[in-house]
Amino acid sequence: MKKRNLFLVCAVALLVLAMSSAFAAGVKEEAPAAQKSSTLTIGVSQEAVGLDPHIVTAFSSMRRIDLLYNRLVRLNENMEVVPDLAESWEIPDNLTYIFHLKKGVKFHNGREMVADDVKYSLERVLDPTTAAPGRSYIATIDTIEVLDDYTVKITLSSPLASLLDALTSNNISIVPREVVEENGNLQRVVCGTGPYMLEEWVVDNSMTLVKNPEYFESGLPKTEKVIFRVIPEEASLLAGIKSGNLDIATINDGATIRQASADKSVVVMSKPGMNVRVFSFNNQKAPFDDIRVRQAIALAIDRNEILTMAEYGMGAATGPIPISAKAWAIPPEQLPLGKTDYAKAKQLLADAGYPNGLSFDIVCSSTYEGGLAVAQVIQDQLKNIGVEANLDVVEWGNYIDRWVKRDFSTMVELRGGSSEPDRFLYRSLHSTGGVNNFMYADKETDRLLDLGREQTVVAERKATYDKVQEVLATNVPLVFLYSPNENQVTSPAVEGFKLVGNGSLFYVTHAEVTK
Repeated sequence: MKKRNLFLVCAVALLVLAMSSAFAAGVKEEAPAAQKSSTLTIGVSQEAVGLDPHIVTAFSSMRRIDLLYNRLVRLNENMEVVPDLAESWEIPDNLTYIFHLKKGVKFHNGREMVADDVKYSLERVLDPTTAAPGRSYIATIDTIEVLDDYTVKITLSSPLASLLDALTSNNISIVPREVVEENGNLQRVVCGTGPYMLEEWVVDNSMTLVKNPEYFESGLPKTEKVIFRVIPEEASLLAGIKSGNLDIATINDGATIRQASADKSVVVMSKPGMNVRVFSFNNQKAPFDDIRVRQAIALAIDRNEILTMAEYGMGAATGPIPISAKAWAIPPEQLPLGKTDYAKAKQLLADAGYPNGLSFDIVCSSTYEGGLAVAQVIQDQLKNIGVEANLDVVEWGNYIDRWVKRDFSTMVELRGGSSEPDRFLYRSLHSTGGVNNFMYADKETDRLLDLGREQTVVAERKATYDKVQEVLATNVPLVFLYSPNENQVTSPAVEGFKLVGNGSLFYVTHAEVTK
């Protein structure tokens, strides 16, 4: 009996073993399916200084506005003008633009966006009391007519070749009148038509955006929530990507980008940028009201050394038009005062009454946009002509305040650029320009900039802007240094995100995180 029981036990064991082997051979155990994360976290080094698209200029604010508001048209990843709130437009002559709006677009408060909102928004930008930096982009608009709820006619007082490009700016976003009037401005409240809505803002810490359930682009955004985390140290941003705490990080520091490029656990996205690093002068404050002093300093500056030391070479030296705008830009070495010449610089200083040199302060900030690393290299270079530059390093909020109030003798800046020369140069260097912080006023510059924006024949415009670059390089209201690369570092888990040469984060709307 015992032998029979033992035989049965062995038989059952063999049968179980055979079945297990057969199962293992014929059926593979499936790995857990990859899951799409509902949240995408972005690391940035600077806090937004406000969210009113018609008022702010800081890149840190614009990157949030990219996801909160829309314009009539926008730029895609190839820097081409494409529809946004307008589904189409007509240009029957060079003074008339008719925009046909998408129907059913809603603001975050649930109200439909209509032609009256476009009229109000453009008129708010044009109103001098708004002090809108985008006013000069569209200053030749004469009338704005609402033809019906979904059609707007814009008539210009003179041709404006850059109008469509100008309307892609965040500074020309479409906003609702009632929310502006209720709050005075939109610096701390958001009511756009964008893919995301503001849920929470913990200043100097984080900003949480949630998906707009009624966004007009079908299937977008792909992620339910976006969180911006403010992490001042760029090395810590990279560490956040590697640890999985961040999905995307805007990293500008060249050393950190170089380190990231050698790390296979992260993805580095980089392309030539449209923005321009500049060294600014207050042209109405001595000694910078003397062209000879400005020219002397320009001759002492070595752009390539600054680019190497401050950006680890990740960018390109530029003149008045961003070097990436290849159809228009003249390389700095081909322009007046484009090469270092210490002997000539010293002679110019002596002629201006400073044979023993001079001293002044450079306003800068330890944030990337505030350009401390750039200021340090300039400080060292100016010693070659007997100039002592003292670094006035201020915190970010103070830096912005000083910039707005023109409270500086010299300053290191990062200017938002464009492939359209009128849009970039007019606002910055025309005597009426909205962000002419240099207090620069020159009749010849004004004449050329006025002419260039009216010309519609490309060859004629090219000749005008060639001359503009020559005049600016000679007068030196500021020194154009270089265009830094646009960089984003992402986790390999991020799919669908695209890099735009002007730094826009619009394509966060297409991004998904698989974990």
